[in-house]
Amino acid sequence: MSVKQTFWQLLDSYDVEIPIIQRDYAQGRSDAKATQIRQGFVQSLYEMVTNPAVSTDLDFIYGSVKNDVLVLLDGQQRLTTLFLLHWYVSTGTQALEAREKLAKFRYETRVSSREFIGSLLTFSDDFDLLAIEGSLSEKIKDAHWFFSIWGNDPTVQSMLTMLDEIHRVFRPALDESEALWGKLVCNENPPVTFHFLNMDDFSLTDELYIKMNARGRALTEFENFKAWLQGYSEKIESEEIPKHFWHAMDKEWTDVFWQQRESGMFEIDDIYLRFFKSVALANVAKALPLPSKKLSGKDDALVNLLRNGSYVAVQHYVENDSFTAETLTQLASFLDFMHKLQTLTGCEGESDLKLLCRELFNDVLKKKGQLEQVRFYAFYLYVALVDENEAWDVAKLTGLADWLAIALRLINNTSFDSSADYVRAIHSLNDLSDCFEGDILQNFAAKNAGSISFFNEQQRNEEIVKSNLIVNDSDWKSVLQNAESHGYFYGQVGFLLDSCIDPETGGYCRDTFISNANKASVLFSDSLIETNDLLLQRALLSIGDYTIPVGSNYSFCKSAKGNARDRNENWRRVFNDKKHRQKLLFELLSKLKEGEEEQGLIDIVTSTNTKDWRQYFIKYPEVIGSCKERQARFNYDSDVYLLKSLRMSGKHKGLMTYVLYLELLNNSNPELANLKSVMKYVSVSGDSLAPGIMFTPWQGGDLHIEYDEGFSLELLDSEDEELQLHPCKGIQIIRAMFPVIESIGTDDEEELKTA
Repeated sequence: MSVKQTFWQLLDSYDVEIPIIQRDYAQGRSDAKATQIRQGFVQSLYEMVTNPAVSTDLDFIYGSVKNDVLVLLDGQQRLTTLFLLHWYVSTGTQALEAREKLAKFRYETRVSSREFIGSLLTFSDDFDLLAIEGSLSEKIKDAHWFFSIWGNDPTVQSMLTMLDEIHRVFRPALDESEALWGKLVCNENPPVTFHFLNMDDFSLTDELYIKMNARGRALTEFENFKAWLQGYSEKIESEEIPKHFWHAMDKEWTDVFWQQRESGMFEIDDIYLRFFKSVALANVAKALPLPSKKLSGKDDALVNLLRNGSYVAVQHYVENDSFTAETLTQLASFLDFMHKLQTLTGCEGESDLKLLCRELFNDVLKKKGQLEQVRFYAFYLYVALVDENEAWDVAKLTGLADWLAIALRLINNTSFDSSADYVRAIHSLNDLSDCFEGDILQNFAAKNAGSISFFNEQQRNEEIVKSNLIVNDSDWKSVLQNAESHGYFYGQVGFLLDSCIDPETGGYCRDTFISNANKASVLFSDSLIETNDLLLQRALLSIGDYTIPVGSNYSFCKSAKGNARDRNENWRRVFNDKKHRQKLLFELLSKLKEGEEEQGLIDIVTSTNTKDWRQYFIKYPEVIGSCKERQARFNYDSDVYLLKSLRMSGKHKGLMTYVLYLELLNNSNPELANLKSVMKYVSVSGDSLAPGIMFTPWQGGDLHIEYDEGFSLELLDSEDEELQLHPCKGIQIIRAMFPVIESIGTDDEEELKTA
């Protein structure tokens, strides 16, 4: 039977020996994980010792007792840290009588470890800890009794690092003098306890003892968490926790996580714990007030700690009430559902639903993004809240499918930029859980966009419209699903619904929707949305100026779809601009014939009679292609700049000179052959230089063609001094081309851009 006690009480009963077969003390290692664990553990100890209202239990330690000597099997790391803490507080508060009792703790792993601990106790009164503002370890290593060879002992190194962390955290509390020591070693309401289990009571042999310890590593974070959770749940003393919880945790639910492991992995502790952290994270978010802007530093740190897979001290779970009886019951319902998922049948599209459920579960176990966490919570929320006492019949499975369809479209089409956004999303999903009672689609159809918080407003309105369409005519369901499944639309098809509104009745024509959806799915497919000749962009420019303002630039739109922000800042601004750009897209769709979309685009481009600035982008796909981010800057006093990046400080070309360059390059006049052999286009950075064409060498210098409210020819020597131009056939041909390009009117450009 285990005995609950403190470190100080343990030393009353036994000498504590770390046997030679144990590994080195590891909590003071310098790697990132050990640092995080150390900082969290010491901070937790500080809170326990300085606040009488809280305490913590460090789970089980195991060992064998021989002649009143406890030979430790498991618990070395925790007890060594407690030893160092007791030495520090007793030394700092002048409780020097404690050193005799602390001498009952010893290391037998190395002579240097044992000697260091002995000397540390013997020379305790050498240290005035309050006066040491810097590194305590440096003071110890400078002491006359410290042998430099001890610095090669990994255990000594770790102890010194741990003492530095304890000194950093506990030094301000040393002012409390004897009161701090009294709090640490008190028997009534002690701050830190553990359960000691004497392995002799189980008649274990030395051989088994060695085998159990042979793995040479500490318990995993999940093993410690699991032991804590079991003890914590017993304190709850609630009959609500399912009786099968702990059995299932070791059996059926282990199978669930085993199926989700990476190929070749033989441990599941990390992903098992990640699931519990995700549930705790959602509970923390629900408990936080709805943030108007950012979270406080403390709340932000906690949300990120739970989300990114870092070590989490169990005290955080306690302080935030992360695992109530209700939570454990819901958690059990969810894992039971995952265990029987494969056997559930009867729902339309059940194979797709099962695949989606496994995908959402898998993503939250292996990815750290806010998007994955919110997507998982939408799934978890429905399963956890439906009546677990009822079977998963067709109605409940259909409800799950409908809920996930709506929730994931809301989530996927919303940008997540901060921890505050995650909290807002969790609050909004909880508010939407009132749809779970009865038919999901009917309940959602009855909502208005204003009653739904946080998620993208465009998507909120769209989901309500679609729910109403399906409720009134079930044939819309498959039609919408086909369009929503398109890789670029990603569930947002409101613009296609806009395209099929009957102007007289205001109703939606399903046949028009299907036709436009089919054509749009081709235009925005991977094979057409970003072709080398940029056919889609040029065809749309032939209809009108669809470019979208982005800061000081205008964008021709990229096919980027990595996240909601990428999609929302590109073609979706065309899709959803009902005043202008959307109409251009609908006109383009009306000119295309189903099944012949690509040829239709080609016909539109080749037959265009556009006379403004757009003609050059339409004629030469290289012009748009030179805008690597698909953005250009329009300067009506001089030129249009084709940006390689997003700013003028980066490399850029000028529209007029680049078009002239392409005209010359494609000109078949044999008299230009020599001219083209010395021609190159010069991009520039910044706005102090003008981009243009350069011919070098040319009549003793370099010939420059630039544009600024008109073309100019300059012959410059190596000192940039202007030279006299000598007439030649090539110059005459170039000059003859100038009026063609200069015929563009800047007034028309500005009118188009400000419309």
